[in-house]
Amino acid sequence: MIAKAKSVKGSLAAALYKEREDKQHEFICQNNMIGENAKERWEEMRDIANLNSRTENKYIENVISPPKEIGEKLTKEDWEKIAKDYAEKMHFGENQWYAVKHNNTDEPHLHIIVNRIDFSAKNTINSQYIGEKSGKAVEAMSRERGWKTAQEFAKEKKEEIKASLQNSVGSSRSWGEVAEKMKSQGYHLELSYKEGNKLNGARVIPLQEFKNKEDMSRREELAKKGYKLSEIDRKTKISDLDKKLKENELKQAKTQNYGRSR
Repeated sequence: MIAKAKSVKGSLAAALYKEREDKQHEFICQNNMIGENAKERWEEMRDIANLNSRTENKYIENVISPPKEIGEKLTKEDWEKIAKDYAEKMHFGENQWYAVKHNNTDEPHLHIIVNRIDFSAKNTINSQYIGEKSGKAVEAMSRERGWKTAQEFAKEKKEEIKASLQNSVGSSRSWGEVAEKMKSQGYHLELSYKEGNKLNGARVIPLQEFKNKEDMSRREELAKKGYKLSEIDRKTKISDLDKKLKENELKQAKTQNYGRSR
């Protein structure tokens, strides 16, 4: 499970965006609130937030995304439990917050909007290191549920990418062939170059993540696009892979010349 959290100023436009029809949104639950739509929820939180004139970013925006194979099977009650467990681990206390689920991407994900200002006009939620706290919260929640953590998910994906890359290089004579073979296995290969057109590195992106940002799932967006070669395996060097391709090309050429000379 992956999560992201940041402090924001908040706005009606942002609140309306969370519950737009094209997001295929589903309202999940709310805490110490009675609003029945996005506008009412925003106005309700804004009225309390305005009691505090010192805090600039009065809200916390959170996005939580379970692994796709799990998120697709969760019931509304399951999502509500995730929201409440997260709120407890993040120490949102009795502050106002509400949760909206989005179903418009490959992976369903949860938006939780929190008011940092409580009913006594105090800022009770420290935003320092809020992103790190968020990650630790969902890691604990994943372990409690027996789900893969973000680290475990990334490790498995890197191992799969490494195997695809090595197998493709081993049976190819050019980077073009490698790219085609990896594409057939569900990966997009991007090469990077230094000045003078010297090969410098590579990035591998699962095709399901290789989309316009608007079409990317929250998990894909949070995890960024694919992995650099150094992130997949520190011991694997682009120069070594390029050398292997040239060896394969030379070997193929020798075989063809030998066949013609017979």
